[in-house]
Amino acid sequence: MKPIVTFVALLWSLAFAPVPPADAPDLPGGDPVQAALDGLIRAATGTDWPSESAARKALASLGPEAVPKVAEAARSHGAARVRRACYELLTDAFAKDERAIDTVVRYGLGDRDPGIRYHCAFLLGDLKVQRAEPALRAALKGATGKDDELLRFTLSKSLAQLGQADVLPTLFVAVSGDYFMARHVGNIGLKALSGKNLEDFEGYHYAEGAFVSGGKEASFPVDAITAAEKKAQRFQAATAYFKWLKAERPELYKYVTYRPRRLTAERREEG
Repeated sequence: MKPIVTFVALLWSLAFAPVPPADAPDLPGGDPVQAALDGLIRAATGTDWPSESAARKALASLGPEAVPKVAEAARSHGAARVRRACYELLTDAFAKDERAIDTVVRYGLGDRDPGIRYHCAFLLGDLKVQRAEPALRAALKGATGKDDELLRFTLSKSLAQLGQADVLPTLFVAVSGDYFMARHVGNIGLKALSGKNLEDFEGYHYAEGAFVSGGKEASFPVDAITAAEKKAQRFQAATAYFKWLKAERPELYKYVTYRPRRLTAERREEG
């Protein structure tokens, strides 16, 4: 008999239990932006690429609301991998947000990590951020060391994409170089300015058989004949391109008729 009494009592209590209204709001949870950003930070610092990709997608799905916290992490996080992941988000998912681009211009170009500086320099040209010209020029002026060579070529590429023809001498040096990444950015710059680059002449391909992964070119034993043939093809294409530029685009060609700077005896003594 006792079980039946217990069951009846249970039904009675349920019948008179308060029922929450149908439109009751969910209990407040944590900040979804912070949660997604925390996931990105964990994945980036732990080099967990699948998790990092998922965290990027989660942040991107949150839209403009995520920009302030992503931008703050890009500016100030101590780990370069985290900052780089954030800058990649800013220039991809949030590239149309002025706050994102402002962070890239004001902070990304001057980041202490060379990979981040390169990424921001490259993307500002691809994104056609005209207001970035002064910052790109300032960065170009400061990129004077040999270790800054690729950055200098990349900044020139982006300035060319913004219509700045005075970088043609630097692009000429870039497309003449022995390394793929230099030729890559140089030819992008030429194409942006003139509509053609070295690949439009002499059947030349600027990759020259290079194998590149993550921006790094594989190194192979050098064969003198092969190396000389590659250089000959490169400069034949360069000759044909600049002949075309002189004939068809003289307003651009005038920028490459420059006088090389020479190191005078006085300057050598000072150095």
